[in-house]
Amino acid sequence: MTRLVTGTPLARGAPAGWTTQRTAWLLFGPPAFMVGTRWLLQLADDRQNAAPALPLVPVSTAAGALDLLGPAALALALLLAAGLAVRRLGWQRLMPVMGLVWALLWLIGSGALLQRHVNRQGLLLQGMAAALAPAASAATRVRAQVVASRVKPPSLRSLGGTELVLRVDGLDIPHRLLVTDTGAPLLKPGDALALQFTPGRFSGLFVTGWQALPSGQP
Repeated sequence: MTRLVTGTPLARGAPAGWTTQRTAWLLFGPPAFMVGTRWLLQLADDRQNAAPALPLVPVSTAAGALDLLGPAALALALLLAAGLAVRRLGWQRLMPVMGLVWALLWLIGSGALLQRHVNRQGLLLQGMAAALAPAASAATRVRAQVVASRVKPPSLRSLGGTELVLRVDGLDIPHRLLVTDTGAPLLKPGDALALQFTPGRFSGLFVTGWQALPSGQP
């Protein structure tokens, strides 16, 4: 009698139910953690009530066809490697490794969000100080010239605005700056700006204040 109860489908289904629950946690837990991390960091930024620190990004140019096809070739190589691994090892042996890689990728994304947030800490306060005391910060401002200007529509990654390509004194290559000010669409190539920027805590440059200069002003 004990053997019949132990061997029933209900008893054999208990481990399968636990495996299904674990799989659901593995599939949806890491993405939910990243979404929650992003929401908390955005909430912390909104509560600072300060002028935004705008990233000043170097303009990248493709050197050739290899630079354009590189990401596609890498993705294809990863797919081929995954297919060969599945064929050689089988799903049962490969699933734990794939689950670990899946969770690790989402944790890396959450860490990147946290690193970006910490990298910008203190820059918002500097932007507020520059806005309250522009005369005191005038000596630290750098001249820039508008090379190109275009309106960038809103998207899932950005609120949109006016994207400026600037040639900044002291920097070797042109840089991009996305601004949302109402006066930015009036800027045209050849206009001069006064920028106040500062390096991030770990990397990158951030603009904490900018002002259009009159024509002919050095």
